[in-house]
Amino acid sequence: MEKVVPVLRIADFLLVPIQIDLDDRTVGKLQQQLMDEIERTRAKAIILDVRMVEVIDSYISYTLSETAAMARLMGCRTILCGIQPPVALTLAQMGIVLEELTVARDLEHALVLASSL
Repeated sequence: MEKVVPVLRIADFLLVPIQIDLDDRTVGKLQQQLMDEIERTRAKAIILDVRMVEVIDSYISYTLSETAAMARLMGCRTILCGIQPPVALTLAQMGIVLEELTVARDLEHALVLASSL
């Protein structure tokens, strides 16, 4: 399996700092990588840190929501943190709702949420 991003294991959860531009092909590979990591580690939560991501379009947001739904079916919650103001504005203007994802202000907030699961 090709690794798209690093995945760090912290206690019962996985920290995924996304530091690359996501496109349709990359987000599909990321989805598969995350499913494999959840199965391998039996993580209770996964934190997707997107503070370095400058664009989240409708397809990427759909795929992230789908990934969170898949993770939920595997017993793993998904927390998204670090959404930049321009990305938040774009998502809100497009009317995109991120299903199955818990949204945290920043990484510190996400860690608190993950440890409370």
